Amino acid sequence: MTKSRCFQFCFLLILIAGTTACKTKRVIERSPLINISTNSLLDLVDANNFDFNSLSGKLTVNAASELQSGSFKVNMRIAKDSAIWMSVTPALGIEAARVVIDQDSVKFLDKLKNQYFLGGIDVMDTLLAYAAGYSFLENLLIGNPVEINPEDKYTSFVDGLNYVLQTKSKRKLRKAVDLKHPRTDTDTLFAEVIKAKKYEKVTRKYSEDDLILKRYFIRPGDFKVEKILIDDILLNRALRIYYSRFETVDGIAFPMMIKIEMATPEGTSTFDLEYTRIKKNEAQSYPFKIPEKYTKAL
Repeated sequence: MTKSRCFQFCFLLILIAGTTACKTKRVIERSPLINISTNSLLDLVDANNFDFNSLSGKLTVNAASELQSGSFKVNMRIAKDSAIWMSVTPALGIEAARVVIDQDSVKFLDKLKNQYFLGGIDVMDTLLAYAAGYSFLENLLIGNPVEINPEDKYTSFVDGLNYVLQTKSKRKLRKAVDLKHPRTDTDTLFAEVIKAKKYEKVTRKYSEDDLILKRYFIRPGDFKVEKILIDDILLNRALRIYYSRFETVDGIAFPMMIKIEMATPEGTSTFDLEYTRIKKNEAQSYPFKIPEKYTKAL
């Protein structure tokens, strides 16, 4: 065999071996899970929700947007279905802000400027780029799926190593936004890939609720939500929530790291939260008092 033919033969062997290896790898990565019914999946997720009466935690938070970025420490306390209390401390170690969020309101003390703010729970819409109520925020912070409503209709399927719950949408809407089944290849905002003419048509024809699409990616081992993708097509904005570094707390997996990404036509923002300590069902208080010298923030 000439050197030229020998080289061609060896090269062919390498190609065959590489192709075979890639095929084997893809089979391993797919490892399809056994399909289960949507109702069964909903029940399993609900059974593995993190439950508590009170919760306290220490977090490190890194926030970033096009305009600014920074990091700070948060001492957090939660009374289930009642109140979320936070004390915010920047790098200097002096409390800079205190926040109390309940079912109806948001209260904020700016201790650096001697100011206070009192507002409705709807101000969370601005922060999270989504119409988020109290339960939404509480569930987000403890790793329970946000806004899974038993009255809503869902479809479920297997995607790689995850189960996926997806809100059912009308067939014409799915076609208009190119919502292929399953569409899990990208976390891109749906509105970014809709042609202008189709966008005008669907936003004119469908209700606001119809134009909110939600996908929940669920771990098969403990049926905890690992990723949540919410698209608000009407307002062209998206919310992405990623959970990781799960640890067992009182027999239930709890995400010690949470990444939140928000995208709007004005830009994007991210929050990286990392729990450094968590305690459950201990007695705790939620102090909040507006000093007389404080002025109301405009």
